[in-house]
Amino acid sequence: MVETVLRRLSIVVAVLGGAVVLSVIAMSLVSLLGRKLWSAPIPGDIEILEMAIAVAVASFMPLCELRDNHIRVDLIAGLLPAGVNRVLLSLSHLLLALVAALLIWRTGLLTLDSHEYGSTSTMLAVPLWIPQMLMLPGLALLCACALYQAARSLTSKPLQVPS
Repeated sequence: MVETVLRRLSIVVAVLGGAVVLSVIAMSLVSLLGRKLWSAPIPGDIEILEMAIAVAVASFMPLCELRDNHIRVDLIAGLLPAGVNRVLLSLSHLLLALVAALLIWRTGLLTLDSHEYGSTSTMLAVPLWIPQMLMLPGLALLCACALYQAARSLTSKPLQVPS
């Protein structure tokens, strides 16, 4: 049941991140055409792009972790027994969960500070706490997926989510 919930949540969050990326691509295309054809780009398009991509990346990471598609360098894995490899894999997932928890904590504090001090983007004056806050659900789901994968890698074959 945990696997199903995490998988569905990860897919929904990744699809939302994909919608953000597609929207930013469309905006960049309109801005580029406006700049080249009419000397009228979308003001602040780069600011919007930077904020949106940060949110999208945080949205894609949970599904990547759940599918176990992170880059892994297995220089000595073929030389070690399967049990040792499972423990090492579990440790790597636990380290990722720790890093995700650290990112949640620091991004949460940054969000609170940005809100409290009224930090805004340079050109458009977009409150910075908004994109920072939008990164938190993806990071929290990444932490949950990494913890699940750590437990799963110790007890059974690592999860391979069907495409």
